[in-house]
Amino acid sequence: MRRTTMLLALLALPAVAAAQAPAPAHDPVAVRKAIDARNAEWVAAAAKGDVKGIAKIYDANATIIPPESEPMTGAANIEKVFGGLISAGVKNLKFKTISLDINGNYAYELGLATYDAPGKDAKRVPGSDKYLVIWKLGTDGIWYYHLDAWWAPSAHTH
Repeated sequence: MRRTTMLLALLALPAVAAAQAPAPAHDPVAVRKAIDARNAEWVAAAAKGDVKGIAKIYDANATIIPPESEPMTGAANIEKVFGGLISAGVKNLKFKTISLDINGNYAYELGLATYDAPGKDAKRVPGSDKYLVIWKLGTDGIWYYHLDAWWAPSAHTH
């Protein structure tokens, strides 16, 4: 009986070691290209007013945190929030990645979104928001927004 237990324990060691293996390493250049491409898809979908196309860039359990709002999860909320921004007249959206850090199947992007929106007297005014996106690599090998939070830059200087 002891031999059987010892043999089973020895056979289980590789499985335990594999379960505790470090997260897989990804080529940072390839990840950056993939995320830049996904951000370009987001911008293109927004330019077409395609909120369903925007929502497909998020994973099924994605959470968004708009400025001064509670976190919201799911495609319906994503479509509602970004549909509202598009309906409000936000145009010429651009994303600029400031930093991108990768840890296994997650990537952390800090960036700046610029756009223009209707202002007083129907004139377009420029705007910008800072954002933090946590990306998650899907089982299909595609990077998806997992958490998307954004806020307006502070008018205060320190």
